[in-house]
Parts: sequence; C-alpha cells; structure tokens
Amino acid sequence: MSNKHDIETYAKLAEGAAFYLTESFTYIHSCFNSELRNMIFGQLIEKIDPTKEDEELVKKSSEFVSDNIIENLKSKEIKFLTEQTIQSFKDAWKKSQIYSQKNNHKFNKNHQMTSIEILGHLNNFGFFIETLTNRHLLYLYQSGKINDFSYARISISKIMERLIFIFKEEIANNKLHLNEISNLFSLRNKIVHYTPDNSIALKPKISELFQIWEQSKKLIECFEKTEEIDDEIFSKSLNAHIQQIKKTWL
Repeated sequence: MSNKHDIETYAKLAEGAAFYLTESFTYIHSCFNSELRNMIFGQLIEKIDPTKEDEELVKKSSEFVSDNIIENLKSKEIKFLTEQTIQSFKDAWKKSQIYSQKNNHKFNKNHQMTSIEILGHLNNFGFFIETLTNRHLLYLYQSGKINDFSYARISISKIMERLIFIFKEEIANNKLHLNEISNLFSLRNKIVHYTPDNSIALKPKISELFQIWEQSKKLIECFEKTEEIDDEIFSKSLNAHIQQIKKTWL
C-alpha cells in the first residue's frame, strides 16, 4: 500500500490543508463582518417609525394571518409595511453594509455567531484537521508504526476514532485532550446534516471557537513533533490566524 504514495502525496495533502485553513479563516472574518453589519442594521431600523398607513396595513393584514405557517407563507394578502417604509429598511440595510466595512468593533467572547458564513468556517476547519490527520496516519504507516491491517481499518474510520487511535497513550496519560476537537466535528455534523433543528441550534460562541482553535494548535504540534517534515509549520500558521482574529475583532 505504501508504494502508492510518495513525496508528492505529502505535498498534495499539505496543499489541501493549507487551502482549507485559509478558506476557514476567510469565512470567519466574513462572519464577524456580517455579525457587525446585522448589529448596525438592528440599530438603524429601531429609528424607523411606522407610519399611519403601516398601522392600517397591520390591522388589515391581521385578518388574513392564520395559525397555519404554510398558508401564511403563500398568502398574497398579508402585507405589514408600505412601500415607503420598505424603502427605509432597504436604505438602512445599505448603510449597515457600508458602516460595517468602515467601523471597528470589538466583540465580547460570549457573542454567539449566527451569520451564515459560520458554515464555511466550521466545514473548512474540520477538513483542515481531517486532512492533517490523514497525512499523519500515512506517515505512521510508512514509518512502520502501523501495520497493513490496522492502517486499512483505521484510515476509513470516523475522524475521532482515528485521533483516539493515534493518541491513545497521550490521552491515557492526560497529556492531550480532544474534547474541543470532538466539539468541532459535532458542530460540523450539524452543517453536514443541515436540518431545520440544526439550522437553529448552530450558533457557537466566540469563546467556543477559540477553544477549538487552541486545542487544534496543540494537536497539530503533536503531529509536527513526530513527523519533523520539512514543509509548512501548520501550528504556526494557525496561530497567526488566531492572533489576527484577536487583533481585528476582540
């Protein structure tokens, strides 16, 4: 099996990991920007006063509101705002987009990330960790630390099973923890299975993301200590991204 993979395989996996890492933090910066935009939009629309015409529309439309959600979605009779007020909302949305690009804002770590871009971050960051795990397994196999049978089985198992197999001694001796990594893949599972319930439940706190990133950095450092491969040091790359988030948004 080892003959199928040479130095080029390691290079391709490193290239893939670098891509996923960059994409994941591109998305999280977009997510922070969207969170700020939504906050500004909320502040702007609070200043929009409904007109008498709006109030009359509410009274009229309330007659057509049903307990049946599908009927309400399809109804052409329900209209709560005049065109004038709708335009005011549109103007507020445009302003919020402009202001969010120009204004600095420092988020509290308890803030929950609800913007859709969180899907891109968690998905790509999960791929980043999984790609490096796959490369490490190949390294262990080609180094003779895993036999054919074990590699064939473990390389197709679930990601957490792969990590527990690799670090069983470190985990047993309390030298490495994987609870935040497990949380990462639990969150990513909500993305893979983006059900109505999961779409509501997926709102990680900023502090939760930092815990995932910091534990991931320690995990990658363990990979690098064993491998000593002369290529990108991913733990340092990840740390640089973490520091940039702190500098920009916290």
